[in-house]
Amino acid sequence: MTELKDATVERLKKTRITFADKKPAGVKYPMLIKTLAISAGMLALVLLPALAQEAPNTLPEDEYTPLFENVCGSCHAIDLVISEQRDHEGWFYTVDRMSQDTSASEEELDQIVAYLDKYFGLPVNVNTASAEEIQTLGLTEDQAQAVVAARDKGKFPDFAALSALPALKEVKLDGVKSRMVFPKPLPQDPTRQTYLNICSACHGADIVVGETHNRETWGALVGRMREHGANGSDDDFTKITDYLVTYFGPKSGTPEAAATPASVQSAPAPTQ
Repeated sequence: MTELKDATVERLKKTRITFADKKPAGVKYPMLIKTLAISAGMLALVLLPALAQEAPNTLPEDEYTPLFENVCGSCHAIDLVISEQRDHEGWFYTVDRMSQDTSASEEELDQIVAYLDKYFGLPVNVNTASAEEIQTLGLTEDQAQAVVAARDKGKFPDFAALSALPALKEVKLDGVKSRMVFPKPLPQDPTRQTYLNICSACHGADIVVGETHNRETWGALVGRMREHGANGSDDDFTKITDYLVTYFGPKSGTPEAAATPASVQSAPAPTQ
């Protein structure tokens, strides 16, 4: 682990990402705040977690589970990580910081990072991720390639469809289910193509599917994307914001919807 330490710490400092043991009280969208502070290219860190499957209630069983429980459980509740999702460097940094209070060996610390990386890593959009990203779910290279080949013939609509793939019949996927994302198609609308043309130039267009934000939040995100190079007219960005609020805004009758003009509150789901 030591060879990555200095570079990882410096990267985290530059991006202003901090990893607290618990989410700060009163912060409703911690990942959103991080994203707005970093760059438009990190938008997926805000949206993908919301699209992932429900977080597990207990620690996934694995050969390294007892090690994690013994080493990390000696200082804090072991279920602290259940609702967390971080990238490899994020978990490395966290474990490295915690290791100062343990007698665990370098090998054991690497195994703990591998455990956290596998079960509590960043969400993976199964229908767009690379084979290498899919491998982080615990699949072999051949199995990941089989997933890519199968989805080229048709997207996986849900976890059950992926699990039914013959190449994965011997793979236990339940433990990593919470990391998987299966976005639905974008709603058809006259503004849909404008959104695709401008927004998908920097990130996957479907990462907004399943999100629910009010006009203020969507407006802040669209504004941040524009600051970081998204090309379009004032009218284009106004229409994009309206599109997002219409289909991915608060439902009518909710407190959040009260601050959103009725004309752009969530519309009924359109025909796909």
